[in-house]
Amino acid sequence: MFDCGCSLGVSRFLGFASMLPKEPSEGGLDGSEPSANGQRFLDWLRKIEVDVVVFDMDCTMGSGHCGGGILKEAAPEYIAGASPDFVEALRLLAAEPDLRLAVATNSDPEEYNLEGQSHETHILGPDLATELIKHWCPEALPKFEVMVGYDPSLPEHADDPMLPGKTWHMRKIADFYGVAAKRMVLFDDSAPNLETDDGWRGVLIRDGHVGFQFADCFADDLMAQEASKLE
Repeated sequence: MFDCGCSLGVSRFLGFASMLPKEPSEGGLDGSEPSANGQRFLDWLRKIEVDVVVFDMDCTMGSGHCGGGILKEAAPEYIAGASPDFVEALRLLAAEPDLRLAVATNSDPEEYNLEGQSHETHILGPDLATELIKHWCPEALPKFEVMVGYDPSLPEHADDPMLPGKTWHMRKIADFYGVAAKRMVLFDDSAPNLETDDGWRGVLIRDGHVGFQFADCFADDLMAQEASKLE
């Protein structure tokens, strides 16, 4: 079940498969063996002891940015921009029985109600994330049991408490899975989104023109090691 902002719902099938490439434009695995960096990524996840891996959508799953929503005709280009490392990560994570997956995006289903937009003409938030994941790695999609699309700046959420970064999203995900915050990691291309007092780990996506890269994890790990030396 997907947590789409303040309500629960299932993404609509949009039938984009015939319009899209079968591999990321910059490469990708055939699903047989992990690359050296892919294996290093899995080892890193085990080392930091997380139970839930959470991805932002725009400029994290790939190079695409939907903002307040994109026309459905533009969805194939967005989906085709998935980063090769993200696609490999999906395939690896789909085979890890002890890891749970989630999406935390500021692309909010409330934006379907903006003037000139609708479910019939546009796509955004968890719906768009679903289509991207379903195209590149359908076997991973069932592991994304919760997708939170929530933009705290929208007037519809004016009465909600203002929390740092994606604290709101991550608390929803933690509650859904029943895990402690410290057992979660969030990948996001915005440093402010990674601000939190709850204890989950944030990893910055350093090149939003590409999206997730395994090197982002290793750079984050190196920075953590250097910081520990200064303590």
